[in-house]
Amino acid sequence: MKSVALLDGGLGQEIYRRAMNVTSLLWSVAVMREQPDVVTDVHADFIRAGARTLTLNTYAATPTRLAREGLGDEIGAIHQRAFEVLERAIALTGADVDIAGCLPPLVGSYRSQPDRTFEDLKSEFDILVKLQSGADVFLIETMTNSLEAKAACAAASESGKPFGVAFRLEADGKLRSGEALAEAVEAVRASGPTAIMLNCCDPEVISQAMPELAGLYPCTGGYANAFKTVEPMAGGALVDELEARQDVSPGVYGLQVKQWLDDGAGVVGGCCEITPEHISHLADVLTGEYNLIRFSELPRA
Repeated sequence: MKSVALLDGGLGQEIYRRAMNVTSLLWSVAVMREQPDVVTDVHADFIRAGARTLTLNTYAATPTRLAREGLGDEIGAIHQRAFEVLERAIALTGADVDIAGCLPPLVGSYRSQPDRTFEDLKSEFDILVKLQSGADVFLIETMTNSLEAKAACAAASESGKPFGVAFRLEADGKLRSGEALAEAVEAVRASGPTAIMLNCCDPEVISQAMPELAGLYPCTGGYANAFKTVEPMAGGALVDELEARQDVSPGVYGLQVKQWLDDGAGVVGGCCEITPEHISHLADVLTGEYNLIRFSELPRA
């Protein structure tokens, strides 16, 4: 029986959706500062849904983004709080799951290649790896260019822990930087990620690209979003302006995920607007056909 690592879903968006009276460029991190119990509840719901790997709520807590909002001095406390709320959810559920450190785009999502050097980018990712040293694994997410992805992979690889890197593709199948998927894979191959994945794309974009990705790297995966478009946020707007697709039900999403698995994926889950209900459906339909495991149980590259 094939083993498949099951991640959680759209953590940040689910937290933000449930929060009361919070609107911020720091997204779910702002919620965690004011309503930490909301974050614990979302983590617990994803665990109960069947997720085997749970990501820390630190996507917006990069040094660059916190400094921009005048919260640079709080970076240590914010990361500590992210561990606390997830560990509380694990204790509440009694589950045996991985805690995944989150290495996101440093400035914001859906941008092209930053005007920074590899060394500069890596030094910032090094800070995040150190702050999240208690994690079991690292997930590098929503990468839109190979330079930032290489820097994140270099930092994660020095931790000695399993890590995966996920690229976001546009509708044309390329990264926002204009790079082809094969170029992106080649750029990070030497760092030895456990898995190379696609995330925060439309499900259909991942379905189209998965056969190619599976031919480029031994362990691959995908976790899509269900936004109508991300262009407002790519231009610097709040996530409040993004709309969810109503046609990506748990059943519809499950069919897309099964196609990814048929095409060779070994890691699946969900990104923005993929809810605990989606993950619960995935766990139900995949159990029996696949052995659902934690990310740390995947073979190392």
